[in-house]
Amino acid sequence: MRNLQIEALFGGVLALVVIAVAVYAVANTSISGAGHTAERPIEAVPIETHADLRPLTLASTEDADLVCECYDKAFSLAAATSVLSSDYRTGFEQCRARAGVNGGDAWTAGWEARLHSRPYEASCKAYKRKRS
Repeated sequence: MRNLQIEALFGGVLALVVIAVAVYAVANTSISGAGHTAERPIEAVPIETHADLRPLTLASTEDADLVCECYDKAFSLAAATSVLSSDYRTGFEQCRARAGVNGGDAWTAGWEARLHSRPYEASCKAYKRKRS
């Protein structure tokens, strides 16, 4: 008899918790349109960048090798910040946009050369020789 009372007590508490969670979920869900949840508008967040990176001044494609410029910028920036910084992401995206896949690869190679202290890969010329 006593076991039935304990089971009824725990069952009642469990039911109250389930109901409370359901009420909380319904109260915090806003619905708009055809069953889609409303999204908050995306706010512009200023990006803090390293002085060496902003703006990423790459010469025009005709007179400069964008791949080497990306390599060199990443190599110099790697000494000052981490790969998780917005500087790394911004520089990589800019190089990728301006010089294509090769620019992004060069950015990564320059960063890795500095990060892993590889003196034999410390220049864009060495990087290009290694790739070909």
